[in-house]
Amino acid sequence: MCRPGGWLGKDSGVVSDRAVKVWAWIAAEHDGGAPVSMAAVCSAAARRLGVDGVSVMAVSDGLAREPLSASDEVSARLEELQFTTGEGPSADDFRLGAPVLVPDLESAAARWPGFVPEAVAAGARAMFAVPLQAGAIRVGVLTLYRALPGPLSAGDLADALVFADFALQLLLDASSGISGQAGYGLLNGLSDSQAAVYQATGMISVQLGVSLEEALVRLRAHAFADSAGIGQVASDVVARRLRFDPDAGADA
Repeated sequence: MCRPGGWLGKDSGVVSDRAVKVWAWIAAEHDGGAPVSMAAVCSAAARRLGVDGVSVMAVSDGLAREPLSASDEVSARLEELQFTTGEGPSADDFRLGAPVLVPDLESAAARWPGFVPEAVAAGARAMFAVPLQAGAIRVGVLTLYRALPGPLSAGDLADALVFADFALQLLLDASSGISGQAGYGLLNGLSDSQAAVYQATGMISVQLGVSLEEALVRLRAHAFADSAGIGQVASDVVARRLRFDPDAGADA
């Protein structure tokens, strides 16, 4: 279980003090004696960083993207949109390995033409993505959104980087099987549809005779064209209500 003063706070007193402060915020958000979850990270960050919502996405490669937690419905919707379109701050953040800060989302419409209109309609006007990384190894993204345009303050950005460090350690703890008590829930109910996405991707790959990467592109495109959530489209594929035909396209 991660804690301040161990893997964080070794470089200077300032960093250590900030880590202790952020950890106290996170600890205050979880219930009773249960281990701290990713939900507590998102909730504390949303409350303390001058933003309206926060989410965490685990990313293992270009195909496997797993929403871990979100503080609110808009954050969850933004993650789904980024997964569906393959665009947005989190996607660029993971590729670049550096924070992607967009204080006015509408100014990025040309950069992310599929994502921005839908994100603005969902209620986001500014977004900030911070990588979860250890050295050159990147395992996910912490994403913040604001309902009004405007930059993060220098202090809030510095705190966001520490939140990302704690989220990284929680993710590494979970993947290493050292999450603590039985029943520990790092995931926060957002990953149910992802299982359907991965299953549907495999089915589409077989139906079309294409790679998994191409199958995911086709699934995303269908969801985008129908203005549907990728999880719902995937569920239709898994339930065999929707089949992707190599000759006639996707038919219900």
